[in-house]
Amino acid sequence: MSATYDEDLYTWSLEQATLLRTRKFDQIDLEHIIEEIEDLSKSERRALQSFLETLLMHLLKWQCQPAYQGRSWKFTIIEQRKRIESHLQENPGLKSKLPELIEKAYGYAVTGAVRETGLAIQVFPPECPWSYEQFSNPDFWPSA
Repeated sequence: MSATYDEDLYTWSLEQATLLRTRKFDQIDLEHIIEEIEDLSKSERRALQSFLETLLMHLLKWQCQPAYQGRSWKFTIIEQRKRIESHLQENPGLKSKLPELIEKAYGYAVTGAVRETGLAIQVFPPECPWSYEQFSNPDFWPSA
């Protein structure tokens, strides 16, 4: 009994992989396979944007609230830099999307920084004040 795409994605995925490996191309669910591959690329973009957002938000907090700089913020910044680097190594095609993803992530980062710090939105620059090369550098720690 084969699984359907809508009822059991996990089992359907394994069955489709088996059909592809055994070259039973006439039995594959091509439309849903295409949809899943497209969704996978979107998922990788979203993951990178999320890592960027978290990093940028913590860098903004680090810069704007130096009295609150602590281990938690520091290690979040270090971790997100590593996640971004690793994600780009695994998905080098995303490098060309960095400017667009940074712009989107920065908007969310500002919103998060406003929410977490209680500072006015005007405190934060309207556009990301750092280049990717700058904020991804492990030696970069912004100052007020």
